[in-house]
Amino acid sequence: MSAGATSGPRRPGREILLTGATGFLGMETLVRLLDRGEEKIAVLIRAEDDDGAAERLAGVLARLYDEPPAAAARVRPLRGDLLAPELGLSARDRAELVGSVDRIIHCAASISFELPLQEAREINVGGVANVIELAREIAATGALRRLVHVSTAYVSGRHAGRFGEMDLDLGQEFRNTYERSKHEAEHLLAQADDLPVVVARPSIVVGHRASGWTPVFNVIYWPMRAYERGLLREVPARRDSIVDFVPVDYVTDGIVALLDDADASGTYNLVAGERALSAGELVALHSSLSGRAPVRFVPQETVAGVPATGQPAAGQSAVGLPAGAEAFAPYFDVRCSFTDERAREVLTRAGVEKPHPSDYLGRLIGYARRTSWGKRPTTRQGSFVSAR
Repeated sequence: MSAGATSGPRRPGREILLTGATGFLGMETLVRLLDRGEEKIAVLIRAEDDDGAAERLAGVLARLYDEPPAAAARVRPLRGDLLAPELGLSARDRAELVGSVDRIIHCAASISFELPLQEAREINVGGVANVIELAREIAATGALRRLVHVSTAYVSGRHAGRFGEMDLDLGQEFRNTYERSKHEAEHLLAQADDLPVVVARPSIVVGHRASGWTPVFNVIYWPMRAYERGLLREVPARRDSIVDFVPVDYVTDGIVALLDDADASGTYNLVAGERALSAGELVALHSSLSGRAPVRFVPQETVAGVPATGQPAAGQSAVGLPAGAEAFAPYFDVRCSFTDERAREVLTRAGVEKPHPSDYLGRLIGYARRTSWGKRPTTRQGSFVSAR
């Protein structure tokens, strides 16, 4: 799928280009790069002007830190647009990037499950095409060491059975335009075999394993919140459905390891894999942590609160989950298991262990409770203090 990374020592003064730094995974990646204490970081930010880009970066740092570290001075915001020709960069900024960047981490994407397909493609496929174009310009100077693209394990779509790291087309259908567009983006990257590309495929990304910190409460958080509030007694899901989720720090461990490992090539599933819980196991674990009776698994048409007419009760969706959660319901009817032997090999070399969900689910719930499920958020830095 990709050419090998450029060998040899890093050139002094080179930069990492990070896209998507205003999103959950991009923010955590930015922290990890700052913690390394050595790189300069250019951050592509959509804004009307340079001042707007700087203001948005300041907002990101304010969500991460009570007081930004001195290392934050190494981050420079660049006004750009993933969808615009040449990434919407000025001629000067683009020339500077081509002359300074040797590694790219592409986290930016639309993670909406409900966009029309054309819009999802414009962001998740067209944006990748624009990043590839920039990467080729950098590669032409001989400087490009690595392009890490963040995809999703759910390019597997509705496939039932094992889905390996080098699998892509198994005749699967897709749950939504997000999955389809990310699948199409991987096809585009497969054609860029002249570049040192690696693809990182996380499954469902949840909060930090040590503090529970997350700015986003979706997917598995929806039913957990409803359960905590006593709004969910029955759930329209399969007890044996596979719920594969991983903490954000494990995913960023993988991204950074793939950025650094000169032997890495191809696609890597950053997933729970053999440690993934079934829906039944997740419910039982949550019940043991909360002290509440576990929910029951029932066919959709018999969910409490949904009359025989099919009209949901107030505050519920047509599938028996809280209103707004319909888009996530299909992820509780998953029959696909992910393999991750290649990712574990790279992460083992980097000294990273894969956690078990039972080791950190309590901290996810604890952070959610302390922040009223995101209504009273804390900084990432502050979340570690409150988790003690």
